[in-house]
Parts: sequence; structure tokens; C-alpha cells
Amino acid sequence: MKLRTFLSLSLCFLTATLASAQISFQGKEGPGKGKKVVLLAGDEEYRSEEVMPMLAKILSERHGFDTTVVFSINAASGEVDPEAKDNNPGLEALDSADLCIMLLRFRAWPDEQMKHFAAYAASGKPIIAIRTSTHAFNGLKGQYASFNSFGKNVLGEQWVSHWGKHKSEATKGILEPGQEQNALLRGVKDIFGDTDVYEAYPPADAKILVRGQVLNGMTPESPPPATPKSAPATRQNRT
Repeated sequence: MKLRTFLSLSLCFLTATLASAQISFQGKEGPGKGKKVVLLAGDEEYRSEEVMPMLAKILSERHGFDTTVVFSINAASGEVDPEAKDNNPGLEALDSADLCIMLLRFRAWPDEQMKHFAAYAASGKPIIAIRTSTHAFNGLKGQYASFNSFGKNVLGEQWVSHWGKHKSEATKGILEPGQEQNALLRGVKDIFGDTDVYEAYPPADAKILVRGQVLNGMTPESPPPATPKSAPATRQNRT
């Protein structure tokens, strides 16, 4: 099935199940049989409300995981709304999750919702955090205020700045020397993205698998800029 067709069907199904604020897929046969993955969609830049249902379907159909996607919901209309930063109903799905996959950006959930994410994070169970999840939360107060620094405190680093010019300089992924045989990179060769690169300062014990190379153009064949970019003299914390 073509991606566009699958996406259309996913969005139609999504529209039909808005009242539940989440969608679930029953896992078929595969190594993930009997395990539950919860995917959190909540950003207004990278269309996680479209990406996560597709990923959830792949994980259930091809790998056997039971999957649930939880969305940002407009409290007034009841519709999926990436701009609704203060409402992700259904986070209690994390209470029974074996894995959390998140694509969030500057969320400020109420304590009643946040408590489920906080409990999961404290459980030590695995988290796969995508892109803007380095700055997943902002504006939280009270007992969960520390999650405003979730990227730094839990993931090891938070977003610092962008390298490359948005919409004119793309990114090539360069495999870190010595990591080519890492199991996570099995089958990975060419990596390209038409977005710019995030700058980060990982801790000394971090294992880097791939580095982002700014390209002087928007195609995989574009060369690096003639003058290499250098890190800022002073670290900027913009989260």
C-alpha cells in the first residue's frame, strides 16, 4: 500500500475515533508479542499526529506489539490539535506500557495527566525520544517543574541550537567510526533529512551512533558548506 493511501486511511480512522483521544492496534505475530508500546504525539512542527499512528501500525503488523497512540486534544472541540499543549488525555495507558515512544514539544500537561508520565519515567522502563522530545516540556509548575529540563535530566541533553539554515540546508547522517556494526545500525547506510541539524552537548559517557552533517543544499547529493560551521563560543540554553 502506498504511503499516501495508508496515511489517508489512518487519518480517516483517527477522525472516527476522536472521542477516545487515542487509537490502538492489536499486535500480530512477532518478537513483540505480548508487549505494549505507547506512543505519545504532541508537537506542532513534525506532524507526530500523523507519524505515530503509522509507526504504531508497523510495530503491531510487522513486529507483534500491542500499540496505543495518545494525542494532544483540543479540550473545547475534542479534536486532535497539535497546538493544544496542555491536554493529552489517555496518558494512563503508560501505566501498563513496556515501552514509551515520544515525539513531544513544549508540553504543559495538568498534574492529573503528568503523573502517569512521571511514574513511567521513574520506573526505569525504556523511552525512545524523537526529535523535539529533547525539549518535551515547558511551563510546568509545582511537583513536576523538574520535567521542564527532561531532555537534560533524563535523555542526557536538551536542544541548544540549530545548525544549518532551515529549508535551504539539509542534513546527511554520518555513521560514527567504530559503530558501523552496532545492532541499532543494522541495514543502515545512507541517512538524509531535509531538515536542519540540532546541536547538543552529550555527556562524556554517551555512545554516539550518528552525527549530523550540514549540507549546502536540499538534496542528498549536496556537498557540505565550503566553510565548516563551528560551535558557538557560549552555550545557549533555549529550552
